[in-house]
Amino acid sequence: MNSLLSARNAFLLSLLMAFSLPVAARQKTKEITGLYIQPTNASLIGRGPDQAVASITFSPQTGLPQTITVKLEGSTDIRDIERATLYLSDRADRFDPRSLHTAIAMAKPAGNRLTFSTKFARKTNTHKVTLWLCLDIAGTAREGNAVKTSFLSIDALPVADAPTTEHTIVPMRTLVWMPGDDGSVSYRIPGIVTCADGTLVACADKRKNHSGDLPADIDVLVKRSSDGGKTWSEPITVAKGTPDYGYGDAAMAISGNTITMVMVGGNGLWHSNPRKMQEMFVCRSTDGGKTWTEPRNITAQVYRGKNRPGGFFASGRGLVTSDGTIVFVAAMRTSAEWGGPLENILVYSRDEGKTWLTSDALRNNGDESKVVELADGRLLVSSRNRDANPNPRSYALTADLGKTWTPLARWEDMTGTNCNGAIIRYSAKNSGAESRILLHTLPADKDRVNLTLFVSKDSGKTWPYRKTICRGESAYSSLTILPNGNIGILSEEDDQIAYDIWFTEVSLDWLLSEK
Repeated sequence: MNSLLSARNAFLLSLLMAFSLPVAARQKTKEITGLYIQPTNASLIGRGPDQAVASITFSPQTGLPQTITVKLEGSTDIRDIERATLYLSDRADRFDPRSLHTAIAMAKPAGNRLTFSTKFARKTNTHKVTLWLCLDIAGTAREGNAVKTSFLSIDALPVADAPTTEHTIVPMRTLVWMPGDDGSVSYRIPGIVTCADGTLVACADKRKNHSGDLPADIDVLVKRSSDGGKTWSEPITVAKGTPDYGYGDAAMAISGNTITMVMVGGNGLWHSNPRKMQEMFVCRSTDGGKTWTEPRNITAQVYRGKNRPGGFFASGRGLVTSDGTIVFVAAMRTSAEWGGPLENILVYSRDEGKTWLTSDALRNNGDESKVVELADGRLLVSSRNRDANPNPRSYALTADLGKTWTPLARWEDMTGTNCNGAIIRYSAKNSGAESRILLHTLPADKDRVNLTLFVSKDSGKTWPYRKTICRGESAYSSLTILPNGNIGILSEEDDQIAYDIWFTEVSLDWLLSEK
């Protein structure tokens, strides 16, 4: 937590009790201009305090406001908003709810309005000033209800062309990683699992100097949550990179409280060659992610002497099947060509990760792929297409760990971009309607925006249900089932400089609803 105010904030606070100028001395127009209003990148808003919805930046020409009015028309139920706060911030692009901020004003809804009386004296400011509008959402707020906000007036003068922001209420939204945490420029490549004791374990790449892939100085980290995602531990380093050798693209598989994690390290996918391969590693935790074994090199077991110049594991999540087999999917280069074709194979272990085997390829020209076990015991692999449009994913099934595969098919009702996505089965039951429910995330757009959660009720044949998780910039994501039966999503959002990584909780009922 940053307890010290920036020099900018100190300057602003010095104005709080200063002499106020009359309205006419500062603003004589009928509308106030010179404002910059930016809604958050997110579509969803969690229950609980300090849920950011928009920032408003005042130029030196507008001065510092004494009163701000926000309208709430179009919100489903005003009672969902318990209180609102305007926080002073030195940045307009993102709000960090984990840090200490200076509250400039608070208000409770009155009718369809929020009226704030700020602590600012109305004197002209010498530089830009940003305030964040944050809402306290009631714990009883109904999931799926809409919250709409729009800045209506500043010091009784109308705000010109103010946008209306809309957010949908879900049970929880918490920030897990943010650019700048622990001095790192970027965090990417999220993965998440739920342990038998209810602990959530999230992993990510700590990309210290830039957002790019290997080769780079990258650590693989985890954070743990013992309260369902409300709070997260300090980061735990699983594999520590150096400027000469980094690690990344981790994926986890969970059985009880034992986590098997695979990752790659070294010179990167496209720099890899038979003389200097990108290497593959495995490590394990038997205590729910608190401690980890040193990464163990399994490169030779994965490559197995085949003429593959390089490869990597599909990051995020693998699985442990009902018979205890640990399964991940890898993408392997088939030629020396830079940016050339990749084939997808299963990489699996039947002895708790001691030794590893590989399957025949399910496809050529694939990319990051994810695997899920169906109720009938078959494995379904969802594979990212490198020629994305109009179908971003292809799939195939196997009943024998990849000795044979069904013909490759494409989902016609899942559209989006060629991006990493997540797939998971909702229930471990092998019978009943819930056993056939699959969940799949993907940015449903030609670009990496509009992260969407698709739902199938027929084991992946069709995907008729969908809900937007993040309307703005959004990319990789991972899924887990929470102890209360809800779904946890760990996702990259808001790529301004670099992505934030957010945890979101939603219910199956909401995903299947019409709202």
